[in-house]
Amino acid sequence: MAVKKGLGKGLGALISSDGIPENKSDSVTELKINDVSPNTKQPRKNFDEESIAELAESIKENGIIQPIIVQRKKDKYIIVAGERRWRAARLAGLKLVPAIIRDLTDRQTMEQALIENLQREDLNPMETAFAMQNLLKEYKITQEQLAKKIGVPRATVANTIRLTNIDESLQDFIVSGDLTAGHAKALLSLKDKEEQRQVADIIMAKDMSVRQAEEFVKNFSEKKESKSGSKAQKALDPQVKLSIKEVETRLKKSLGSRVKIKISDPSTGKGKIVIDYKDNEDLDRIISILS
Repeated sequence: MAVKKGLGKGLGALISSDGIPENKSDSVTELKINDVSPNTKQPRKNFDEESIAELAESIKENGIIQPIIVQRKKDKYIIVAGERRWRAARLAGLKLVPAIIRDLTDRQTMEQALIENLQREDLNPMETAFAMQNLLKEYKITQEQLAKKIGVPRATVANTIRLTNIDESLQDFIVSGDLTAGHAKALLSLKDKEEQRQVADIIMAKDMSVRQAEEFVKNFSEKKESKSGSKAQKALDPQVKLSIKEVETRLKKSLGSRVKIKISDPSTGKGKIVIDYKDNEDLDRIISILS
């Protein structure tokens, strides 16, 4: 199996066709199919019933070529890798299933299940995000440690986990593919959930690319900020407005550039100063004056 790009150099040498690290002591045994149960913490939540039915037909003809991997739990076995094959085998009416039994901790089971699904590209973005988040929370590991374990850059882990913060009503659209992870990351720059939903509807209606969505969100935020600033300015006392104009004029003379003071909260005077500059040379000049 080809290793998925971005999963770390040399990882392919450590991964079996299941996407699970190989163990030389592995041996295949047959287990009663009813003694095997799915992992309730399996990252993958969505299974294509049609493809499982097709796999079941293949299993009826050829059997299960690749054994599943399980973790022993008392007199039962929990699937680490191969739940899709197990589901198809049950549908095909098999009583026994070939398996490799691994002595794993719950944490190792979750890690290896995540690696398997990443290798096979079986997870949708939300499943990946919640699986990573669960590993961090349950086992108190850092993003750096998780990134090293699954063979991706730490930034990838951080950006993926951010998806869990998107409005819940939009998560189904990400699962279905109507919105990509890239679209979702653009929407996350909007802190208001209602705005996320409003902008997401426009993105989907206009079938925007990720780049178009990023630009649209940026313009949306700028217009909102501009309107907010205008309302705050109108709410200012006339005497305060006059004082602001005087300060702007003094700063303009001192810096040799246009200066604008924007008040966002009239009650506290909170706001920002915007200084215009022509080019990099002009910017260096202003920085020199301010320094």
